[in-house]
Amino acid sequence: QATDGNGCPGVLAYTIIIAATCPVITLAPPTLPPGTVGVAYSQQITASGSTGPYTFSVASGTLPAGLTLTAGGLLSGTPTTAGSSPVTIRATDGNGCPAVIPYTIVIVPVITLAPATLPNGTVGVAYSQTIVGSGGTAPYSFSVTVGALPAGVTLTAAGVLAGTPTTAGQSIATIRGTDENGNFKELSYTVVISSPVPTLPQWSALLLAAGLLSLGYLRLRRRSAGTARIS
Repeated sequence: QATDGNGCPGVLAYTIIIAATCPVITLAPPTLPPGTVGVAYSQQITASGSTGPYTFSVASGTLPAGLTLTAGGLLSGTPTTAGSSPVTIRATDGNGCPAVIPYTIVIVPVITLAPATLPNGTVGVAYSQTIVGSGGTAPYSFSVTVGALPAGVTLTAAGVLAGTPTTAGQSIATIRGTDENGNFKELSYTVVISSPVPTLPQWSALLLAAGLLSLGYLRLRRRSAGTARIS
């Protein structure tokens, strides 16, 4: 009852339940792993601390598209849309005592890097190849996470692999493409840099050609002389 300054009363009936008989129920795991669009997802949520069986349900929020929660606590399905989904899961024990836990389920997109392989190069010859990403949210940034690029070749954040190779050999490097939301894909590349094919200077080529002509002329004269003696 509440009475105002003029003595007018107001009453409201309440029922107050003191849950002294409900124990502390713990839900696990404390966080849920991320999922990937198009990849099957399965995670069992469990409860402990009270009398089973436990019944699970979504108390608030929405599960990621493609996922469902069974009454037994199995969260599964195949995600169809990338994004972040806040959701609160409730577990109720065999006596009707509840417990809730908030989750944020992150579904990441399938990111693809192209090309699948990189062309080989030659020492002293300019090299240029652009790596692109798709499937996530542009723009993408690129970096080398493992290994090393050929000497003389660099990778820009925009994915341009360019330069003039200085050393022959094989280089193995893992390149990561990260989209605007921090989702990424890594791809391992092998690039072979060959030594340049040796070429003769122009004057050497001229001397060689002259020598061959002279040799051919001498052979022709010897044949002519031999024919004249036989005659």
